[in-house]
Amino acid sequence: TLFERMPVDAQDHSLRVLATMQAQGDVGADLAAAALLHDVGKVAALESGAYLGLWLRGPMVVVDALSPGLLERLADSRPSASVRYALYVQQHHAAIGAQWAQEAGCTPLTCWLIEHHQDKQLSGTADERSLLARLQAADGAN
Repeated sequence: TLFERMPVDAQDHSLRVLATMQAQGDVGADLAAAALLHDVGKVAALESGAYLGLWLRGPMVVVDALSPGLLERLADSRPSASVRYALYVQQHHAAIGAQWAQEAGCTPLTCWLIEHHQDKQLSGTADERSLLARLQAADGAN
């Protein structure tokens, strides 16, 4: 399964995201699936030999804040074990994960939640925005 492809630390994070939402109330199947799979796209880097460790993610936040757009220019969408591909995956893991979820048979709502889980501006219907806000809050807390 997609979930099983994720490394144990990513699985643990996803389970904590789901548990956080469950502690706050009812979580339907679409939101639960999105909680478990929201970061699955990061597996693309791991499976190509590139590693998205904290040594890369932490500095990426600083670089992006100091020089917006630099990471996008350095990123390379061609799968490889390079840091440049890891940068690409980090920036596009939501879209990658949503595509994989769709191919695996997830519902359109689950795929939409995965694809938009890092969006700063909430879009979609009122119901979609409500679910997305719950996912983002739980993700941010974990």
